[in-house]
Amino acid sequence: MTAPGQRYDFLSRWRIEDAALTDVADVLEDTAALPRWWPELFKAVTIVHAGGEHALGQVAACTCRARLPYTLRFTYTVVDQRYPNGSTLDSTGDLVGRGIWRLSARGSGVDAEYEWQVRLEKPWLRFFSPLLRPLLAWNHEWSMRKGEAGLRREVARRSA
Repeated sequence: MTAPGQRYDFLSRWRIEDAALTDVADVLEDTAALPRWWPELFKAVTIVHAGGEHALGQVAACTCRARLPYTLRFTYTVVDQRYPNGSTLDSTGDLVGRGIWRLSARGSGVDAEYEWQVRLEKPWLRFFSPLLRPLLAWNHEWSMRKGEAGLRREVARRSA
């Protein structure tokens, strides 16, 4: 059973102006490019299994480090694909859980929503999680703000 302080439920909402739905979906499905456009979080990504159309079944090993001095290593598998409207990822390793991308076109841009429900498996983080919870949540929010800015830049770079 997971202690309440070890489970995290995050919901991030991003707005990407002057972007087509497929352009945003294409960037998000290009997992290998994450360290290029989101370097504040993704330090390394290795595609373990390429998967099928729109990365369904893809397995990626990720090494992440944001503002706080710890590294998380996890592997995620794309278990559902709703191109161009989003995808679902299952994660194992230091973070165990599920991430769900939901994308929708609105006006001249795209609304992106990421729901991340995970529990900590890194032993020392599990132990200290009840005390560090506000700091860990801040770290997540900081990295997501950097991700939104990076996604905007990457969409603009690819469409130029």
